[in-house]
Amino acid sequence: MKHSLTVRCLCLTLLISAWITMPAYSADVTVGLLAGSNKLGEVEETAYAWAKDNFKTTTLLVDKGGNFKNAGGTTLPPENFAVLWMFYTETNTLPEPFLTDATIKSILDYVEAGGGVFLSALALRYVVELDVEKGGDPRVFGPLGKDPPEIGVVPTADTKNHPVFKGFDTSKPVYLTSMAQVGFTSDFHNFGGTDPEGTILGTKTRGGGAGGGERPFVEYEVGDGIIITLGHHNGVYTDAKSKEGDNLRKLTTNVLNYLGENSAFFAVEPNGKLATTWGALKALAK
Repeated sequence: MKHSLTVRCLCLTLLISAWITMPAYSADVTVGLLAGSNKLGEVEETAYAWAKDNFKTTTLLVDKGGNFKNAGGTTLPPENFAVLWMFYTETNTLPEPFLTDATIKSILDYVEAGGGVFLSALALRYVVELDVEKGGDPRVFGPLGKDPPEIGVVPTADTKNHPVFKGFDTSKPVYLTSMAQVGFTSDFHNFGGTDPEGTILGTKTRGGGAGGGERPFVEYEVGDGIIITLGHHNGVYTDAKSKEGDNLRKLTTNVLNYLGENSAFFAVEPNGKLATTWGALKALAK
């Protein structure tokens, strides 16, 4: 009995030490950038290049067998990454490797075990493929970006203090798009006459007001993990010069950090020791 109490106290000390070293900077969060082929479109390439400059990233080519391979052809388990980011705009359907049973199972197993997944633009609809969302069929449309700069998200009354909005004035719409951009995207407009089953983080802005029907920004709790979607016209990472483009990158930083900090696969290094994961620490405490 005394030995068990000592072990639990030691585990609690480890957890507290690890909590102190939770990521204060994006560079601490490992992100797997998912690709369905070796050739990325302009917008995906720009988005993933930005991520590589700000996070610990690896581009992962997904095959039909549900395998995730780096540029050298080495298969890496998704659990090597705190977050998986799927961003796709090139066609009106997701690449076939993402739609196979093997890949769907791999990603669903990952998030249920405690991983974080960010689904951008057309990838928003992947929540249906994963059978996480059963309310309807997300709309698919284009273009990806629009001008003038009046597209973005309006935080809901319940989500204004959510970590994804850190640093934003949530009393106002958060504008994310200021330029036209070809490409396909998705949202929950006319979604079976109901709201998506997740928590709506933000509705779509329309000319400075709220256009609630599109509901592009949604959070799902899936097993021990989290999925966040960001659809509609909010994916123009090629917009490098405007305030709206800066807002998009800032919001994305917040999303990836939030998912990373809450991921069972976020690697921590308590007291300068070898890295372990939150999942391992939580298991020790049980």
